[in-house]
Amino acid sequence: MPQFSIPSRSFTTGLSSHPSIFLSATLRPAAFSLNVPGILSDIWESVLRAVPKKKTSHMKKRHRQMAGKALKDVKNLNTCPACGQIKRSHVLCHHCVESIKKQWGKAQLA
Repeated sequence: MPQFSIPSRSFTTGLSSHPSIFLSATLRPAAFSLNVPGILSDIWESVLRAVPKKKTSHMKKRHRQMAGKALKDVKNLNTCPACGQIKRSHVLCHHCVESIKKQWGKAQLA
């Protein structure tokens, strides 16, 4: 650790050689003095306090993520030409797919 040289003259002896500086320093109002460590400690406390206190719940996260993103109405609906059920366009009919799965299951068991 580097050693710092201490000056031979102290602060008060330097002020005593110049009485006008010493008087102005002692008569200065307390409102003008800056407490730099106090300011830094206040800033540091506010930085330390700006952290979450508890874990954000799943419900609150979902509310925040889904806010303003309501479900939209499905407008591309058609009727299935095979069974007549309502289905989305360009998508296989769920009812027909289930009936095909049942038929294939029966065929594989037989």
